[in-house]
Amino acid sequence: MLFFICPVVSSGQELDLLNRPVNTIGLTGMIYTTSPFVLPSKTIEIGTFSQSENSLAPSYSLTEYTMTMTTGISGSMEMALKGSYYGYNQQSSGKRSRDIDDIDLAFKWNFLKQPEDSVQPAVALIAGVTRPAKHRDLITSSVDHWASWIGIATGAELTWAEHSLGIYADTRAIFQDLAQEASKEQYYRTNMGILFPVSKYRNLQMLVEYSIVSGKDVQLITGTDYSAVTYGLRLVNERFNLSIGTQFLHKKADGFDDSSRVVGMMSFKI
Repeated sequence: MLFFICPVVSSGQELDLLNRPVNTIGLTGMIYTTSPFVLPSKTIEIGTFSQSENSLAPSYSLTEYTMTMTTGISGSMEMALKGSYYGYNQQSSGKRSRDIDDIDLAFKWNFLKQPEDSVQPAVALIAGVTRPAKHRDLITSSVDHWASWIGIATGAELTWAEHSLGIYADTRAIFQDLAQEASKEQYYRTNMGILFPVSKYRNLQMLVEYSIVSGKDVQLITGTDYSAVTYGLRLVNERFNLSIGTQFLHKKADGFDDSSRVVGMMSFKI
């Protein structure tokens, strides 16, 4: 998740500072949207994320807990490592499951920077690989052997008078288990969002995101195409970030009702 020009209060003064926290895949961005910007070189950021989804049809609750570690490799590159743990509860049958999920490695290269005092957007190449921590669990549609993805992130951070606005978007193509006929898949994910301060010193920010997943095979719970809108608030200073939000999902497969998620994430730079 990425943040945007975010100063904090220091002795009654506004601190001139860019704080761009990490998102749910570990790269700098909003909550779900990846920005083209990167962490400063030799900076390490530790992030934690949780989301809880409740659905009436199928009837289940699904909670995911994630930890990420991200590092700035250079002035234009960053790399992130992500691991997850989930809890699943099917109300109708009483079935419960608790287990670790996949391990992800993600990379970003900001090859076109936003010029200073310009509206020209920055552009970055993003890519990643996924390996299952154990054999595939059909409940959460984890990969069987491997998955990879590649995409583009773009965006601009604009400041005029006493106002600021961040506009970001990314799109990814995901390839999964192409050598396994039973589990191979290719689908797409697109995110876009805006971020703007709602306090005098810009350390309290509001974000709105829109996400689309298309081309995904229908598999139990998470394997469905959907569109989603996320609303959230973010509190930041020069090293710490706290974001909370609600996501509303419109699922496009037969037998899947719309659902909602409560999301929260926190990160700090060391």
